[in-house]
Amino acid sequence: MKKGLLLSLLCATVATFSPVRGDEPFVVVVTSATLPSLTASYASFPDLLDDLLNTRGSFTPYASTDFSASFTFLGISNAILASSNIAGTQVELQIPGINFTRTFSGSSRSDVESQIHDFFIKDGSEIVGDFLKYVARHSAVAVTDGNPSSSTAIMANGSFFSNGFTPASEITSAAAETAPSAEPNLSGLGIGLNSGQFTANGMKGTFTDFAIPFKLGLSDRVSLSGSIPLNLLSVEGAKIYGIGLNLGVPVRILIMDKENPINWRLTPLVAISARGSEDLAGGGAIWMAGINSSVDYRVSSRLIVCMANQFTTHEGLDVRYANYDFNPDVNQQMLKNGVRLVTPLSSRTTGEVFVIETNYLKAAAVRDFTTIGASVAYRLTSKANITLGANYDTGSNYRSWSVGLSSAWKF
Repeated sequence: MKKGLLLSLLCATVATFSPVRGDEPFVVVVTSATLPSLTASYASFPDLLDDLLNTRGSFTPYASTDFSASFTFLGISNAILASSNIAGTQVELQIPGINFTRTFSGSSRSDVESQIHDFFIKDGSEIVGDFLKYVARHSAVAVTDGNPSSSTAIMANGSFFSNGFTPASEITSAAAETAPSAEPNLSGLGIGLNSGQFTANGMKGTFTDFAIPFKLGLSDRVSLSGSIPLNLLSVEGAKIYGIGLNLGVPVRILIMDKENPINWRLTPLVAISARGSEDLAGGGAIWMAGINSSVDYRVSSRLIVCMANQFTTHEGLDVRYANYDFNPDVNQQMLKNGVRLVTPLSSRTTGEVFVIETNYLKAAAVRDFTTIGASVAYRLTSKANITLGANYDTGSNYRSWSVGLSSAWKF
């Protein structure tokens, strides 16, 4: 079977039933009137479909009989029901959760495969969107939306950590008793690496995020800031790759100095992300827009209390190539609310702890989750620092932890 056909099938074949627990992303149960039932687990859905429809490997005995198959997809049981006759000249696909059923008939196996290929590549883009939307609502490891590891969450996190919390070194400098005036609005560049593990729907995975944050001071009160994130996530061997761009325009309305104990800035946000996984049968391009409000209050020279609130909206982008039209059908909104305590530990070292509550405002597999984190920043020079941090996320059917190291330079 052609790889393009596999990708078309896997993007269209999922429905929504009750989640089940397991330690493999994909499980298929094959039954036949003449053979015992067979259960097989795979880390890659294309490989699973390729072996099953061509009756290879452990499915070889089914080459001489008709059979039916039921798939568990990313923890969603009975995701697709399929049946084939002996010759493969008639294949029926059922996706009950999106009310999709179609029988493909032809003079040969290759004829039927071509029909399915043409349907999903040229005429079935809505099925692809429905597939991704249903997965996001019911699987805690969906690629595009609905959980802390999905594209929408990563985009919102990137903007929040880039623009939500004022850099600790900046506010502690402004809070120092010896500070003669407000911290200048300097430009800067950074680099960060964050890595960890998670458990979702009984499946385990790892993730690594690499980011390049930046800031360009346009005036004393306005700057352009953002980050370029790259990420890799693995779920029981299945890989997800992503890249994006987060941009913000922070406007400093109130600026902390010796006399004024308050920072307040508003930041309009935009972002775009492309993320996908051939193994997990998902992905797409998504844009984001929103606003962030960040307030820092100096209780004393030893304690600054910070609050950040963010609202973002996320929409799938239509991608067209030749006869192929694809849209992940994301239509989501998110709220992030965080509180942080910052204190200088020494003349060069600053510590912080924070709690962030994230809420999906539309249907999601993990409707809300909490992030608890801490970090220690060390000032290398007057314009350079290095930071070590750790986070823990917890939500329904989802747990994760991570550690990260980053550095930033002002100029």
